[in-house]
Amino acid sequence: MNRFLNSCAYIGISIITSAATLLNSTPAYAQQTTETSAATKSGTNKLRLTLDEAVKIGMGYSKTLHTSQMKVIAAEAKVGESGAAMLPSLGVSATYARLSDIPANRQFSFQINASSFFDFTKVNPALLADPGVQKTLQAIGQATAPSQPSEETAPSSVFPVILDNYQFQANLTYPVFTGFRLEAQKAAAEYNSQAASQDLVKDRIETEFSIKNAYWSLYKVRELKALTAETIEQVTARLGDAQNLLKNGLLTTNDVLRLQLQLSNAKLSNIDANNAARLAALSLNNALGLPLETEIELASTIEYKPGIVPDYEKSIQRALDSRAEVSGTQLRIKAAEEGVRAARGGYLPTLAISGSALEANPNQRLSWRGAEWNLTWQLAAQLSWTVWNWNTTGYQVAQAEAQAAQVEDALSMLKDGIKLEVTQNYLTLQQSREKVAVAQQGVEQANENYRITNEKFKKGLALTSDLTDAETFQLQAKVNYISSVVDYEISQARLLKSIGDSPIVSGK
Repeated sequence: MNRFLNSCAYIGISIITSAATLLNSTPAYAQQTTETSAATKSGTNKLRLTLDEAVKIGMGYSKTLHTSQMKVIAAEAKVGESGAAMLPSLGVSATYARLSDIPANRQFSFQINASSFFDFTKVNPALLADPGVQKTLQAIGQATAPSQPSEETAPSSVFPVILDNYQFQANLTYPVFTGFRLEAQKAAAEYNSQAASQDLVKDRIETEFSIKNAYWSLYKVRELKALTAETIEQVTARLGDAQNLLKNGLLTTNDVLRLQLQLSNAKLSNIDANNAARLAALSLNNALGLPLETEIELASTIEYKPGIVPDYEKSIQRALDSRAEVSGTQLRIKAAEEGVRAARGGYLPTLAISGSALEANPNQRLSWRGAEWNLTWQLAAQLSWTVWNWNTTGYQVAQAEAQAAQVEDALSMLKDGIKLEVTQNYLTLQQSREKVAVAQQGVEQANENYRITNEKFKKGLALTSDLTDAETFQLQAKVNYISSVVDYEISQARLLKSIGDSPIVSGK
């Protein structure tokens, strides 16, 4: 009896552990609103999915993958932005200004007596006696003689007052040399873009494994649920027969009580299995972005095919060479080195050339022409060099070097973590493979033991307790086998994931 109770407790713990593992390994999201077309087209909450279909739906829904894709797009846009900073830039502007009026008596003006420019004492008297010359000089004197301004008329201004000012300007600037900062920033952006792509690869592999793990974990707990239901059916049938035999005096009350206790424990295990199956289904629905109440029928089943365990040393080396995280971190190291180069560019001078065209009314360079549109332009070259800035550039270089060192340390820690992860998964796979072989042998032995004990029981050569123990052994052996097969397939997929390959779970 103690052996039976221990076996039932073991089965219940196995079921609960499977559900807890699934819940911990599946990422939790907010309330889902996305529904797949398969579910909505049918108009029901039932859905039949193969493993490949589940992966396709989950990969299309994953918020993690969508976030990674947006990071890739943002990184590519940063590359474009960095490249554009190295090209000439063109800007245009338009301005209108209304100026305040200036009183006439405050405007700049002056008058000239042109006759003062002529010294008549030095002119030949005979020429001055000429009537024609006298007439000309008289006209000049009248034209240039200063006039007395009246009270109503103010002196005319030399520079006219123009109250409405219009300007249209175009500026073209080209950074010829920036101390290699722009080149370094573009190179860093390119490395970061490639690193973001590697992150997307990593997230794809992680998401695919998570979906497959959720799928097969649901498969396992449903198989355990079916076993407990089968046990309840068998024990219920035998209990009815035992009660009839008790009435006829062929069995003792203790034998019937033993069957009743077996039935109670089987029902307890079935309750745990039902709850574990519901939790596992919720987790799978959550991972696929389906409504939580969707009932998923698993169209794929586990087909155990013992594979060759890869070489340990080669697995470690392959993981270090092919893991997307390693490639991404190595690219970020290069980006950090470019950041150092960009910071050091602050020690160097910069050179830029620019040109501008101005269409203005009035144009200040041609103000004497009055209120009319005139076009002017200019070309310029600017060389600048920060000779001293209180070591600001040195601090920037130190920051960039420290950040590069942090990324290098991150790569070292990542490689250590990968080695540990591959080692753990490698050992777990070996363990799972050995457990499958033992569990398979245990099922054969338990079936044979039950067959022999049942034959003896029919002939009256075995007690009810013997048959109960045989059934318990058989149930426990089946549970062990199903759990070990699913665990082996998941362990194999987890090892492939840690190596850097797409996780593959054998099924049909």
